[in-house]
Amino acid sequence: MRFIANPFSGNNRKRNLPKLIRENLDLEQYDYELCYTEYAGHARILAAEAAEAGCYMVVACGGDGSVNEVAGSLVHTSTALGVLPCGSGNGFAGHLGMGRNIPKAISFLNSGRLIRIDTALLNDIPFVNLAGIGFDALVAKRFRQSRVRGFIGYFLYTLNESFKYRMLDVDMELDGRKLHRICFLVEVANAPVYGYGFTIVPPAKFNDGKLEVLIVNKAPKWRYLLESWRFLNHSFHKSPLVECYTCQRVTLQPKGPAAFHLDGEGYDLDGPAEIRIVPKSLLVMAPGSYPESLAGAEAESAALS
Repeated sequence: MRFIANPFSGNNRKRNLPKLIRENLDLEQYDYELCYTEYAGHARILAAEAAEAGCYMVVACGGDGSVNEVAGSLVHTSTALGVLPCGSGNGFAGHLGMGRNIPKAISFLNSGRLIRIDTALLNDIPFVNLAGIGFDALVAKRFRQSRVRGFIGYFLYTLNESFKYRMLDVDMELDGRKLHRICFLVEVANAPVYGYGFTIVPPAKFNDGKLEVLIVNKAPKWRYLLESWRFLNHSFHKSPLVECYTCQRVTLQPKGPAAFHLDGEGYDLDGPAEIRIVPKSLLVMAPGSYPESLAGAEAESAALS
């Protein structure tokens, strides 16, 4: 197996990573190597090399951005994705039940179970968790360009952008159904969780062959603050400000400049965003306690003979 770590993601959470791997990985079960990325996109290359060489598993040691890069190179391969929550938000790891304890997460690699999940594509770029346009994408773009990491960085950029943000004017097509909205953001979910445990699209399941589209409509900005408690009790989709739809293909065409994010990494959007689901396309190592009902019919044993 190959561990891939971004030395700059998170808050110095990987300082002791070599020692933690040696102490907690079952070395009778696995041979391993630890590789550090040297530039943006390097994790994709390292993961693709590992898959081509027939590695059993590639472990993304970082946040959701690192997971995105590694996972994109493992789609439609027999190499599984593992995750160590070494980043800032760790939304995908949290949804898998990894928590934020790195030694415990390493132990899950010893005794976990393989599940097969859906992935998705935005303009043919893979993502595993969430994509969207609007306010959260703008915050993600600002955060990506910043040296300030962790929750405090997200919080400061959220406050700063909220005062000057202009609503998103966007045309949408959901499995052929056309909509037009002036809204705060549009989220397209394969899985439900932002980083830090904030659940934005509770109905999303990453093994049902479907995308969940959540639209947060235009409102006075203080209304969004009053609804923020719903992130913590899995009820944001029930907010009166929100619309939800289920589909397999989405086209988002903003009128004017916009940002988009893929698994929390923000970029500028040039033209429409075309998003589609890719069912059962990625093997993922989950904790052994991961619920059978969520693992799906194609769940596989992670035990090595």
